[in-house]
Amino acid sequence: MDTDIMANISRCYPKMTKKQRQIADYIRDNADTMTFITLKELSRELGVTEITILNACRMLGYNSFNEVKYEVRKYINMRRRIGLYRQNDYFNTDVPEYELDDKEQLLTEICREERELMEEYARNFDSRRLMDAARLFFQYPKVVLCGRGMSYIVCQWMASDLAGAQIGSVLVNTELNESIYSALPVVDKDTLLVAVSFPDHYFMTEKIAGYGRKKGAKVLVVTDTLEAEIAQHAHELLTVRSTTRLFLNTASAPMALVNLLMSAVKIEGNMEKENIGKEFGTLF
Repeated sequence: MDTDIMANISRCYPKMTKKQRQIADYIRDNADTMTFITLKELSRELGVTEITILNACRMLGYNSFNEVKYEVRKYINMRRRIGLYRQNDYFNTDVPEYELDDKEQLLTEICREERELMEEYARNFDSRRLMDAARLFFQYPKVVLCGRGMSYIVCQWMASDLAGAQIGSVLVNTELNESIYSALPVVDKDTLLVAVSFPDHYFMTEKIAGYGRKKGAKVLVVTDTLEAEIAQHAHELLTVRSTTRLFLNTASAPMALVNLLMSAVKIEGNMEKENIGKEFGTLF
């Protein structure tokens, strides 16, 4: 379909019934909510039948309610990207010609920037906060890791280390619809939701963090700054700067944080085993 969902609503609106217009109005005015709402929840919210909603979806040219949700998400993503381009917020990695006069010196300065990020993190290192975050992995029977792009790579690394500590986890790539919707039913009060978000901060990762908090999950956010929008959803927050002159996200400092967090998990895991061993010994 060539046009976006909001254009389809405008095109079809004059031919819609009163109830179909009510549904179209809700989609147009509550795009963020539409990303997560179920057919049953929308039916209850609007006081219309599920069949009426499905008929409205078909009126707009879509075969199912899930297709409508997909198109809403695509629309939101498109609008946010356009906004970022207009604001020139996308990171420019072109190296100015004057920087190329001495390439070895440039590389040395980049090395220094990487080292300064690591040194800054080391100066501000809070071992208690890391240990508190590590304990969460043992307090919740379900662990969901979500992120996009480089943030998703961080999640993959974390999942591998958690598996080594015999902690299972569910990976969610917040850029993929099927990955998101397969994981949402898992998120509840028994879930630790780890949301990783480094620039450019992806709106869907933030939405999932907010959704998790609403569902009663414990939300651990890993990001680059206290001012990141996703931080408002965090019960526990871990931060490390990640931007250098050439990289919107350098992996070095974020991976150092993850390595230390996973080290704390392993330390905590050994303590758990030791305590279990002591308790087991008292039975004999």
